[in-house]
Amino acid sequence: MTLREGGGALVLAATVLLAAPHPVMAGETVVATGGPVLTLDFVEKRVRENNPLVLAAQARASSARGMALASAAWPAPGLGVTREDFPRPGFALDEYERKSLVVSQEIPFPGKIFLSWRTSSAEAEKMEAEARMVLQEQLFMARQMYWDLVVATESEKYYVRAAGVMDSLVTLSEKRTRFGMSGRMEQLMAPMARMEKAGLEVSRLDLAQERLEAQASLNELMGDDPGRELAVAPAAPASGVSSLEDSSWLESGINDSPTVEVALKDLKIMQARRAQARAEWLPDLMLEYSAVDMKDGAKTGMAMAKISVPFVWFWKTAGENRSASEEVRASGADLEQARLEVRRLALVEIARLGLARKQGEIFRNEALLQADRALDLAVSGYQSGSIGPADALTAVRSWLSMNLENTMITAQIGRSTAILSRLRGK
Repeated sequence: MTLREGGGALVLAATVLLAAPHPVMAGETVVATGGPVLTLDFVEKRVRENNPLVLAAQARASSARGMALASAAWPAPGLGVTREDFPRPGFALDEYERKSLVVSQEIPFPGKIFLSWRTSSAEAEKMEAEARMVLQEQLFMARQMYWDLVVATESEKYYVRAAGVMDSLVTLSEKRTRFGMSGRMEQLMAPMARMEKAGLEVSRLDLAQERLEAQASLNELMGDDPGRELAVAPAAPASGVSSLEDSSWLESGINDSPTVEVALKDLKIMQARRAQARAEWLPDLMLEYSAVDMKDGAKTGMAMAKISVPFVWFWKTAGENRSASEEVRASGADLEQARLEVRRLALVEIARLGLARKQGEIFRNEALLQADRALDLAVSGYQSGSIGPADALTAVRSWLSMNLENTMITAQIGRSTAILSRLRGK
């Protein structure tokens, strides 16, 4: 059973809660938590500063920047010493006839180093974009886990209170039966209340497990010990929701979406690699100079210049150019797909967020008020004997289903906000 699926067990078991405070049932305890109450802002701050995946992605981006700097250098020069014409067999280096000091330097065709640096810089930019995407993914997961924890915590409190209510109903029903004040239908209240209590306890244990899982996941996302106990505030609508319902950013700021930004950087890399592949048609130079000392004391020098001829094996360079061009086409298609996907997800979630906000207003302004009124009348009527147990339980279940649904809607607003924030890169 999951909270987001809104399983029948959760609704059925929680539909016996009362609005007024009730004593905790013997043997039950409200979940104890240590430390200050957790807020969503604090969770996001911890994820940004302490999440291991975020820190690793940022470190890789910094590493890529270092590689971009290294790519701007020429090939390393060569320095060598040779001794020639010493007698054989043997290895008598002091009997050489000629000694040479050789200095060499490979010189790429002008512009090739710049193209290499541009490609490496584009790769570093993509790594930075991927680091931002990792951050947004981890923030999204943390926001979802936060709302899971809020819903689980609030619902678990309801289970504890409901157990106390069931005890009270059983006590009242047994008193009426002993004094002959109950009819045939009212005699069912005690066993019905006990069955409800047993079902509540079973479902509460399931919910406690869900709370534990959400708490462990949230701690992991914050870079903390998964077993650390967390306390969260009661469910409240997320702030800054109205700005997320504005879809104008899909036209003007869609490139800021992490998914689209990564696709853009990938296209930039492919374009830079294509330019590099085209530059492979251009020759490179090799310069070499030797200072020679002869055994008789004569000194000479030797200078050499070589040029590569890449177009001899033309099919190699031609194939690399064609491959690079196709990679550009593929990256362009991936970018278009990323934009379409972000637009689709954003439009659907904006509509879902607007729907949840309207539903929340209806519940707060109408449904919850009427449910509270019906509950008061049902409880007072059952206590006075003017309302039977079936009608009383129906009113209680209706009140609780409304309140539970309102809590789920509040959490849905938070989850939709998390999705839109991830899509926008906020």
